[in-house]
Amino acid sequence: MDQSTIQIPADDGGAFDAHLALPPAGSGPGVIMVPEIFGVNGAIRAAARLFADRGYVVLALDMFWRLERNVSLSYDKSGYEKAFALHRAFDYEQGVRDLNSAVAALKAMPACRGPVGVTGFCLGGTFAYLAAARSPIDVAAGYYGTRIQNFLADAPRICRPLLLHFGAEDHTTPPEIMARILPAVRDNALITVHVHDGVGHAFANSERPETYVATAAAEAHRRTFALFDRVCGLSGAPALPA
Repeated sequence: MDQSTIQIPADDGGAFDAHLALPPAGSGPGVIMVPEIFGVNGAIRAAARLFADRGYVVLALDMFWRLERNVSLSYDKSGYEKAFALHRAFDYEQGVRDLNSAVAALKAMPACRGPVGVTGFCLGGTFAYLAAARSPIDVAAGYYGTRIQNFLADAPRICRPLLLHFGAEDHTTPPEIMARILPAVRDNALITVHVHDGVGHAFANSERPETYVATAAAEAHRRTFALFDRVCGLSGAPALPA
């Protein structure tokens, strides 16, 4: 499977990078992947490989490029400090515009054949939710989005299938936050929420042993791929790794 970096033209000039992961067949439906606040690091590249091996053309976006290019942080103290500082300075509205530029670029790629979805983790989980409301895509799945509660007015606007994964023990979405999110999305039949028992934030990140729960990650990916494969018409995909 080929992996490389491409540049995506921004709508207001300039360009930003995206990590490209191609499926074994060389072409397929598209997936935009929005990373955690730690950027396109090894964990996100591994997630991109997982989706690409499934049969998708994946672009993992350098979302913080307007603040600092090609952010790729570790999960140590200095990585956390820098990630949180970047997140505090980050503009979500501009981020949606950059995401939509990436959607346009992905659709224009010869390798991308068929529908396009959006997925992401942490920061990216919120962007999957926003993309379902504001982007010309076909399907979305967000993993433990940390700011969905700030955009609940978008819930009625969501007009394509959206799957949201949360950890029941996630400190970023405690019960008082979930008590705001769940009623806001309940009336939209296109939104499915799955709360994974006994796990916290970043439960699907295999490079964070302090948070990773393999059984919950496998279940979340199974649900995500069932949705994406159905919407994107992808059949005969390989089984997920155990």
